[in-house]
Amino acid sequence: AQSTDPADLQKAIHYSELAAGRASAVYAYSEAVRLLDQAIEVQEVLDPDDKTKRCDLLLDLSEALLPAGEPLKVAEEVAEKALVLAEAIGDHERTSRACRLALQGAARYGAGPMATTPLYRQWLERAERYAAPGTSDRVYADFVLAQFMVGQPDVHYSEVATLLRGALELAQKLDEPDALFVAAGRLINFASGPLNMGEILRLADDVTRRPRERVSVRELGNFLQRSAHLYLNWGERARAEELSRQVEELAARTRDADAILRSLIMEGTFATVDGRLEEAMTVGERMVTRGEELGNPLFGMVQANIVTSAARLHLGHGDEALNNLREAVQRAGGEPGVGAAILAALKLAHAGRLDEANVALSQAMPRLHVTEEAEHVPFRYLTALLEIAVLVKNREAVDLLARTLAVIPSLLSFGHGTGFPNTSVARHLGAAAALLGEREKAKAYYQQALEACAKIRFRPEAALTHLQLAELLLQEASEPGASRKEEADTLHKEAIEHLDFAIAEFQAMKMQPSLERALRHKGLLKA
Repeated sequence: AQSTDPADLQKAIHYSELAAGRASAVYAYSEAVRLLDQAIEVQEVLDPDDKTKRCDLLLDLSEALLPAGEPLKVAEEVAEKALVLAEAIGDHERTSRACRLALQGAARYGAGPMATTPLYRQWLERAERYAAPGTSDRVYADFVLAQFMVGQPDVHYSEVATLLRGALELAQKLDEPDALFVAAGRLINFASGPLNMGEILRLADDVTRRPRERVSVRELGNFLQRSAHLYLNWGERARAEELSRQVEELAARTRDADAILRSLIMEGTFATVDGRLEEAMTVGERMVTRGEELGNPLFGMVQANIVTSAARLHLGHGDEALNNLREAVQRAGGEPGVGAAILAALKLAHAGRLDEANVALSQAMPRLHVTEEAEHVPFRYLTALLEIAVLVKNREAVDLLARTLAVIPSLLSFGHGTGFPNTSVARHLGAAAALLGEREKAKAYYQQALEACAKIRFRPEAALTHLQLAELLLQEASEPGASRKEEADTLHKEAIEHLDFAIAEFQAMKMQPSLERALRHKGLLKA
């Protein structure tokens, strides 16, 4: 590299590339970055006018920088230089690769909030311009467009689902594993409307069992983590744990920043399921710290917010989830999406500010086009909206949302969302039925919720279901009528059994707000 002989300089570049490829193959990303930086410097001396070679070196450097902890540098600087060179030589394949790497850099750095930034939009427009029809570049461009669409103030999820299904069909036709895993992972994430859940489960069953040799680390980790949450939704804990272990092994083997954070996502998820809520909060803190260390700070913050949302609410720290989300969006330089609006409404409802929550609910539902295409809206959003509607006693919204979710009463709610607590669909359907005066239907839903929770040993959610069932029974027992005294005594006794169970669980898990609510029903705490 220090020689003045062109032949020596050519060898220096060649050997640097070979060594960088070897370093990347054994996941020594920083070493690959050092070697490629060296190759670029030598190329500037040897032949600065060789735009093709300089472009290829910059693209390879971008590939190494992403897992090495400098994803934002790719989006803001290195991919930009590569794009200029690719445009100069008129090579659309290289321009598309530059766009894809830049968008990966933005996503690694800041997750969903980055999709609302000018930087993301600029690269999306370029990706749209250069992605040729019928190519894997088109698959990647379509999923990026879907990410952009769901970050907008007004979201048509029917259009998002149609776009992603087209991308999946193209990926299957091309028989390119990485593109297939990309499309399938985004379908799981963004096309989880109530009527789509069976289709998505079958897709996960298929893709999780396919060969993975040509799948990138990031896309494999993303797909496995999304699928693990999907299996939890269906009550298949053993399968979810198996995929979670695969994410953990991927992180340990590759030391890829994205895979490491996704492993922590699953660790925090299972801590919540088991009722180890303070541990879930600790995992969230580790995610924020590791995100900063690994160069993915906003990704770590956003995902930590999602992982800890249920624990925060159960432990009485509900305000923190919304504040953290707003901070992440602000740091990204983006705009809050509809998910943030729903989370804000949920916070208001739990704080007892019901009029404000109802106004926020009435504003959020049209932004998701719930009335026109509710079956396409991710069911986690619909479940959160139903919880708000019940708390504010908006019967019209309750009726609409309950009818939409009634097709998936046995599902649990993990995964896609912006800090919505993990929960069960049936518990909220039960609360909706109780509000609408349909007590027997409410009891049936609560029983379904308990059965769904039992499948994965979802401890906090089961305790909350026992509490709400007790409240329903106490309300029924309190109705006047001397002829009902024996029936009322039976209902009261059953309610106390549910309350006693819930109180013991709330105490063990330190779920103070729910504990106080349960104790009030037993007259042990003043209202």
